[in-house]
Amino acid sequence: MPYNIYQDGELIAEGIEEKEYIVEGLTPNTEYSFSVSEVIGENESEQSDPVTITTIYSDVESVAVSPKTNNLIVGATRQLNVTVEPSTAKQDVTYSSTNNEIATVDTNGLVTAISVGQVTITVTTENETDTSIVNVTEPEEGD
Repeated sequence: MPYNIYQDGELIAEGIEEKEYIVEGLTPNTEYSFSVSEVIGENESEQSDPVTITTIYSDVESVAVSPKTNNLIVGATRQLNVTVEPSTAKQDVTYSSTNNEIATVDTNGLVTAISVGQVTITVTTENETDTSIVNVTEPEEGD
């Protein structure tokens, strides 16, 4: 006996014969409501009581920070760019510097050069990390 499937009150599939149906293209961490109706000849039953589900995030497969090497003079800043894959994974990242006396990094990935030296900036997701090197030098005379 065929079924029609509704998502948030709108028909998304009709005449489905199987007892399972996969809905693709859903947004992570989003609530959806689903119901079904039975098709009997030319007639359709009332929709079932809706079932509400909340989608989950995909697992993080990789995180990449760029640029990988940063040459800054004391007092300069540089914005790091981070890509978390897949796009359906939670995009939350944290940043840390191996030495805040040489360079700091804020919660948005903005690096500030403090004093001469080299540090590693680490970008961390729930289960993946990547790093970027920051070389800090004194400004040349006249800068």
